[in-house]
Amino acid sequence: MISLVENNKPLLGVINCPSKGVLYLSQQDHWSFKFSNGVWIQILVSKTSEISKCHAVGSRFYLSKKEKNFLQQLQIMKFTSKSSSLKVTEISSGTADLYFTTTSKIKQWDTCASYCIITEAGGTMTDMFGNDLKYNIEKLNHENGLLVTNG
Repeated sequence: MISLVENNKPLLGVINCPSKGVLYLSQQDHWSFKFSNGVWIQILVSKTSEISKCHAVGSRFYLSKKEKNFLQQLQIMKFTSKSSSLKVTEISSGTADLYFTTTSKIKQWDTCASYCIITEAGGTMTDMFGNDLKYNIEKLNHENGLLVTNG
């Protein structure tokens, strides 16, 4: 992952997944793209709006009991475990709709490239209270968790 930040916002995001042969690229105001099998395609989030029909993705190893209960309360039936920034690329590509975590352990550099990619694909990335995320600030951790949706 690599990103360029200006005025506390990611302007450029790149995520490479060599094991899948896929590269994700986004630039502010210029959409998000996926490069696979020698072809560039624009990616967009899904149009799923009914919460119970959402496909949620989450941490492979760190899904807390509280987070599992939250998924049950939302009546989300489809959940897939994914690692790191690949969760956000799934939402950006329209194959998933929701990711959240309540942990305060995620660092700015873990989400910076993803922020640009999800935003330019039509989704959102905020803290769990809906506040916008800021980058290149002194507090390195996202202290109020993370919420990524298809918008």
